[in-house]
Amino acid sequence: MNRARYILLLTVWCGIVVSCGRLSHNDVQALYEQGRALREQGEPAEAMAVFIRAAHSETDDETLLGRIYSNMANMCRQANEHGLACYVYAMSAEHFAAAKDDLAYAYALNNMAWEQAAMHHKDSAWVLIDAAVQVYPMYPLTDKIIETRAAACLFAEEYDSVLHYTMPAANDYLKMLRAQAFAYLGTGDSAVIYARELLPRTDNPFYLDDIYYILTHNDATADAEAIRELSSERADVQKAIEQRHGKLMQAVQLLADDLASPRRNMRPLLEALLLAFGCLVIAVTGITVLRERRKLYRESSAHEQARREEFERTASILRTAENLRDELKWNDYEAFCRQTDKLFRGLATILDKEGLNEQDVRICVLVLIGLSGKQIAAMLPCSQKSIGKLKDLTARKLGVSGGKLQKKLQSIVCGW
Repeated sequence: MNRARYILLLTVWCGIVVSCGRLSHNDVQALYEQGRALREQGEPAEAMAVFIRAAHSETDDETLLGRIYSNMANMCRQANEHGLACYVYAMSAEHFAAAKDDLAYAYALNNMAWEQAAMHHKDSAWVLIDAAVQVYPMYPLTDKIIETRAAACLFAEEYDSVLHYTMPAANDYLKMLRAQAFAYLGTGDSAVIYARELLPRTDNPFYLDDIYYILTHNDATADAEAIRELSSERADVQKAIEQRHGKLMQAVQLLADDLASPRRNMRPLLEALLLAFGCLVIAVTGITVLRERRKLYRESSAHEQARREEFERTASILRTAENLRDELKWNDYEAFCRQTDKLFRGLATILDKEGLNEQDVRICVLVLIGLSGKQIAAMLPCSQKSIGKLKDLTARKLGVSGGKLQKKLQSIVCGW
């Protein structure tokens, strides 16, 4: 009885807290404006905290939620946390799609493409760019598409293509890309022309850093005093960038902690339980919740068993395939990863996030489907003697021993 009484008291207390903490649509809009103001004032950590609170609200305005996530993703981009930025841009894209806001949705896809390009995944970036064009194939998105294609080529070190996409250079960003491309191609005079044109027109510290670098290394007409002055200014800009990056990383850490928190999605559950029933039926509600939990546990176990059976069928088909290389598109690593994700619930993407390289991912897939050491050696190809060492090294990256690698991979595929 005492335990039941404590549970009821805790439930009532949670209901009061949750009910008092609800936000109206106007409150969420005010939080969004406050976060924007804090960003403009150079306080990204405070802005991120406000955006996180707004994102936890229950507003029906999908466009507003999309904008909130876009602002959070922008701060991740500025901190060079491109993987996290891409993930949060995807969240904003989901809300814009739900709101049927085609332009905002296309912009979100284009932003995802830029982050993929920054991570040197040019093919993925191109796919997202094409998707954005299909959603909204007209101005003003077309200008942003050109910028993203040019940036993707720069990240891929295809500098001639950068010059192609930046002709004509319609804005400062394209001019900056063009200057960088000329500098990398060794055409210093052309790079200096664009750098000098941009210098008096921008206060963006990242632009200024690149401009000063180009001028100090390529401007043959500048005298020694001018070069010393530029070098001093560049040092000041770099210091400002480092300070700004430190603040941005604090904001990014707030977001990362929030996304990783198991309490992130508890608020809707508490409200669904506590606001649906009155205080007069709290005891009955407690019993109902316990029953529902047992039911969910049984359903979850059945669902996981179904996933395991599906995995076993897939692994069996691959083990007996006439040409396993063709089944897994072995010669094209990007295609191999897509096929692996399709067959094994995003396994390649998960392993990439764990820091595994291309060889590690290939070994994981072969171990997962149950090939012998001799068969794995024939597929890689490498000596059978080396397979044990490679499995141990790969397993260590996942925090297990070589003998438990297959079990670890199965838990990822069947429990994800």
